[in-house]
Amino acid sequence: MSISEFLKSALLIVICVFLARFIMPPSYTPVIAMAVFLPFMTQHKSLQMLLPVSILFFSDLILGFYGQTMIYVYGTMILIGLLSRVLHKGTAGSLLLSGFSSVLLWHLVVNFGVYMNGLGTQSLAQTYLLAIPFDLKLLFSTVTFSLVFYTGWSMTRKSLLVSTRN
Repeated sequence: MSISEFLKSALLIVICVFLARFIMPPSYTPVIAMAVFLPFMTQHKSLQMLLPVSILFFSDLILGFYGQTMIYVYGTMILIGLLSRVLHKGTAGSLLLSGFSSVLLWHLVVNFGVYMNGLGTQSLAQTYLLAIPFDLKLLFSTVTFSLVFYTGWSMTRKSLLVSTRN
């Protein structure tokens, strides 16, 4: 596989993650998995943080914006990018740790935003409790897509190494 084929594969991943926002339920999305996985794909720190936020923003242009909690959603995606970069060790284990940590961060920050903007219940604890089913689906999708990305990436890297040696 040549470098240009590799870049085409990376672009295909971005397009698929973007399109997934339209065909999958909101609680089952590959966007956090992509944010968690980006340190494997690139060393560009700005790309690691801005690409997932850009995918959310451009898909929200089509899907519609959903109020004051968006700042918490976009801010959390940037924090997930930072967290993923810190936890990145190049292993599947660090990828899973980053995925679990990112969904926990999402749960705490975004649902705090829901509560602060009066969209939640009377108590913050109840808001967190009611969000658990949604965030469990988010955890499942993040782990699933992270492992899919990791497997595909490992196969692509091996293919690139073989073609470079020949």
